[in-house]
Amino acid sequence: LTRTRRARFVMTRNRPPQTRAAFVLSALTTLALVLISAPFAAADASTTGQVTGSSAAAQRRGGEEVSFVIEHSLDGVTFANTGVITGKLAVDRNDPRNFRLSAARATRTSLDAASASALNALVENDGTYRVRVPSNIISAREGSYVMASLPARCLSASNLADALTLHTDDRGNAYGVEYSTASGECDATSTDGAVAKVKAGMNFRTTVSVRVPKDAPGLNPNAPTDLRGGGPVSEKAHKASQKNKQRGGKPSTDAPKPPQTFMQKHWMKVMMAFYVFAFVCAPPPPPKKTKPKTQ
Repeated sequence: LTRTRRARFVMTRNRPPQTRAAFVLSALTTLALVLISAPFAAADASTTGQVTGSSAAAQRRGGEEVSFVIEHSLDGVTFANTGVITGKLAVDRNDPRNFRLSAARATRTSLDAASASALNALVENDGTYRVRVPSNIISAREGSYVMASLPARCLSASNLADALTLHTDDRGNAYGVEYSTASGECDATSTDGAVAKVKAGMNFRTTVSVRVPKDAPGLNPNAPTDLRGGGPVSEKAHKASQKNKQRGGKPSTDAPKPPQTFMQKHWMKVMMAFYVFAFVCAPPPPPKKTKPKTQ
């Protein structure tokens, strides 16, 4: 039993060091691979988040009908519901997150006796008639509006024929609204000099239009004519560009490349350093014992 234990101890103590060196090398290689793949995993996660967000925004369908409330104020303090604006969504084919409101129309409620009296009071006092709509035409947020105003005498003189222009972006956010009479003019007095008044039961004749800003077209640096005001491109440069296209080369762009992390730039050097470190730290193999020759 004692000899067996001694034999086991001798075998453990004389275990070749190549096993330990291989273990250290394997651990360092695994660590290097984890460090190198971490930035790419983060980029994949951010891309997945963008795809998820775009898929959620892509739930809007072209031709879907949406509506939002329009409110007015007859005393300059309180606002009341005065109708609904409806329209259909036109979704961008290239980016389903972008859309605009088309075929917008307003359905206004007729004036009752109290509303007509309050509007006539505004006309006599040369007051201001105000309207407002939600700051987002798709998902209205409470307390967030865009507002416009018009002299009440102008609205009364136009027989309640008004025009509302809504300025939005391609995500449904309203950042401005224009409000005027349908003709754009304000003739507040009649031929006999009296100020026009409204009557109970009259209806607003509101015309609605929605405007979305457009991006300016980008300049083509390879165009034969310099659109930036520098004059025509030289014939030599144009021929060089045409040869590059015929050879299948891509035109050079000045767009900056995204910044790279330290591991993305120097991963090869880090790997070489790990391998050199593993081999340097590994102990030398034991000398081979030569058996004495027996005669």
